[in-house]
Amino acid sequence: MASARKPLAVQRTARNSRASRCIAVTGGKGGVGKSNFAVNLSLELGQLGNQVALLDADFGLANADLLCGVTPKYHLGHVVEGLKTLEEVTVPLSPEVELIPGGSGIEELANFSLSNRPQILEQMREMEEDLDYMVIDTAAGISDAVSGVLAAASEVVIVVTPEPTAIIDAYATIKVMLRRRPGADISVVVNNAVGVGDAENVFQSISTATREFLDHAVGFLGVIPADPNVTEAVRSQVPVTQHTPETPASRAIRLIAKDLHRKARNEATTETLNSFWERFGGN
Repeated sequence: MASARKPLAVQRTARNSRASRCIAVTGGKGGVGKSNFAVNLSLELGQLGNQVALLDADFGLANADLLCGVTPKYHLGHVVEGLKTLEEVTVPLSPEVELIPGGSGIEELANFSLSNRPQILEQMREMEEDLDYMVIDTAAGISDAVSGVLAAASEVVIVVTPEPTAIIDAYATIKVMLRRRPGADISVVVNNAVGVGDAENVFQSISTATREFLDHAVGFLGVIPADPNVTEAVRSQVPVTQHTPETPASRAIRLIAKDLHRKARNEATTETLNSFWERFGGN
């Protein structure tokens, strides 16, 4: 699946008229399909002609590489140690999409935070010059490291399933995020839904609580239906949008990517990835 990466000089084009955006993908709890969504969303944004970087920020428990069927020789831990640059550890997933591996099972990265690593932040700022999107797959939960990323992102996507615990934890994540950044752009994706009504009920539960108790409106980005092909794709270590591109889950993720792409094109905004890293570094 991986292909040769284009030289940066070839990638670099004039993007002043295109908003570079940071999308943080999170979930209040583990097991909601957050990483799987982040991987496939990145690939679908790439299919729309965007240059995309996927940062696996679940430091210490990173698994985006496994979902993509790649085995990185280096990861963010080597950048932290000063052994490699950020560019040297990136892994091409397609001509448009590259992965920044977080490293799995590495104790030193378990409590790692980018915000106190200015040398890495500077490399991120340089990388952003070649990007339309950076998709950040955060760790589950509401640690300071996670909430710092969420507070700085252009937009946040909360992945939730119909389970009551997932709904409660998604609301808790939104609550903590809004304390750090009131007015944040937050959208909900309901994953593994049995039907449209199931998804609508989940979203209404979160939306009503957020509006009544936090005085904030969240958006409904879409629903991903329960699809056995997702499990098969994970076992095969091939993203589902490539494994079975015309099945319900793949089509749903493709539609979400198109909606995000259209939103970025239509919004009159001057926000760039640079503003994200500046905000994040100041958290």
